[in-house]
Amino acid sequence: MTDNNNDSDTENDDNDNNTSELYKEAQELMARAKAIRDSLPPEEREKMEREKIEKEKEIASKVEEEKIEDERTVVLGPSVGYRLSIDLGRESGTWMDPQWGRSGARIDFTVDVAFLLPENNNNDSIDPSLANKDVMSNMVKDNLTGKSSVVRVVSCPLQRACMREGLGYQMECNGGGYRVDFDDNKNSNQSSTARFYLDVEGTSTSSVGLVYGDIFVPEGQLYFSLPCFNRSVERLSTREGIVTVRQYGWHTGWRRLESRIVGTFRAKPLKN
Repeated sequence: MTDNNNDSDTENDDNDNNTSELYKEAQELMARAKAIRDSLPPEEREKMEREKIEKEKEIASKVEEEKIEDERTVVLGPSVGYRLSIDLGRESGTWMDPQWGRSGARIDFTVDVAFLLPENNNNDSIDPSLANKDVMSNMVKDNLTGKSSVVRVVSCPLQRACMREGLGYQMECNGGGYRVDFDDNKNSNQSSTARFYLDVEGTSTSSVGLVYGDIFVPEGQLYFSLPCFNRSVERLSTREGIVTVRQYGWHTGWRRLESRIVGTFRAKPLKN
């Protein structure tokens, strides 16, 4: 019995020695890596640090995308989904306050949306894609010469926007409404315009306290416009669209709500 205990003690000592040697080797490697970094010129060290940060952001972004796929909620009724890549910042000719985005700073984020579509066989029930009066009242009445479709619902299945910082940086984003504007003199194959809005929390009131210097996402509605085809949101253009907000001002000669450009966006179809 004593011999077995001695053998066990010897094995434990060997394991402890191996662990100690591995730890020592790891410490030596880390010290060498630090010495190499410290020996580099300052600009090289800064470059390495930037690359490290970008790599961490890339990993965080991939983790966030996988999390999004797991958390995506089910949208009731037929719909078509897109991922909006939004780039906000001062644009040429905007009526935004002169101090907003003067530094040239930008805010990038993405949000997934689902445009609800009318059901083909829904004669005996309420169409869930139709917007209510509150949503309809938020739509901008700026199509004075052409015709417009009825206003329908656009939802945000995740109820949040993912900011460029990656995992953990989010802004609450709810749905809104959409319509398609078109010229009645042209056939349905001609280009028309999809107009929609989303209700957003804004960065100044975000729960994670997002700060971008002299630029921010205003709380309230963000408005989007983008060409589409066949008078349908099922075929949105791949071109860059315009993002605006509604604010009171005097640029038209009297004080009223004005559309002010705050950035651009692109829409990428999501797989069903």
